[in-house]
Amino acid sequence: MNKVDLETSVNHHIAISAIMIKRVFYKILSDNKLNITPEQWNVLYRLTETDGMTISELSNAIYKDMANTSRMTKKLETAGFVEKRRDDIDKRIFKLFITDKGRELTNQLHKCAFESTMVATEGVEEKAKEILVKSLKQVILNTENFLK
Repeated sequence: MNKVDLETSVNHHIAISAIMIKRVFYKILSDNKLNITPEQWNVLYRLTETDGMTISELSNAIYKDMANTSRMTKKLETAGFVEKRRDDIDKRIFKLFITDKGRELTNQLHKCAFESTMVATEGVEEKAKEILVKSLKQVILNTENFLK
């Protein structure tokens, strides 16, 4: 029988790391008096990269289901950070756009995200960070392929 040892389990350490990194990010956001969640930051980040995404496209980009993505974007829209517009061609489709207020906030959030990364990776050599990112991308690819 194969038995998982949590002390050496890659999955366990990835999960705990994700939890702790999110806690650090929440604290940094709170310390900076920014009333936004790491997940909402991810939405704003994606829209700065690709403005005009549909909810479906955004859901795929942030690895969240459509219901959660809709709730997050609604809160961001109410706060004035995101704007929803009908598609020019297919009026049934709504597209999401980041507002100037959202872009301004995103600039602050980049600093918080950078600080969070620095806290999480303190003492980790640059080459080890590159290997870690490459390995985690493979984990993501493996899990995506399994779930298809």
